[in-house]
Amino acid sequence: MTDVKKTPLAILARALAYVIEADNQTTFEEKAMMVTVLGKHVARGEMSQKELHTLANDAFEQAHQVPVEKFLDVVTGKLTPGQKASIIINLYDAMLVDGLVVAGERKIMEQFIGAFDMSPSTMRAIREVSMLKNDTGLFLDPGHPLNEPSYRLEMELYGVIDGDNPPELDYKPTDKK
Repeated sequence: MTDVKKTPLAILARALAYVIEADNQTTFEEKAMMVTVLGKHVARGEMSQKELHTLANDAFEQAHQVPVEKFLDVVTGKLTPGQKASIIINLYDAMLVDGLVVAGERKIMEQFIGAFDMSPSTMRAIREVSMLKNDTGLFLDPGHPLNEPSYRLEMELYGVIDGDNPPELDYKPTDKK
């Protein structure tokens, strides 16, 4: 990479930094999540360890200096629909990874969702998948609502990945009786 601070990956890193810093208490789980998301590019040889360090440091520095609204105004038009969806999914993952969702994180999520014009049905699906992924309590509590035999997660991906229209995630809620 020539300048990691000027890539769509840098936008993802900064978006993560906004959510991670939302409560002014960065947890180990949040840092580890960010390193996992970005670190794979070092393992693949797409960037150096030094570039990863620069990318992460710049993300947090910029998140402290630039209000999220201004950041979103600048970057929204630079992202593809797939990149926007990936950012939202990664933000949910970062928000839920430590098991606590604070008001500041929710506010930032709402700002990204609004700026990226994500549909309510897509957001329901992303929320449910993210919550299911991060709610490991269902492995400890046999009475957890998601352990009910009637629980089903059903989603379909619409669109042609190679076509002009990006895939659209459509959520079909299952009747839970």
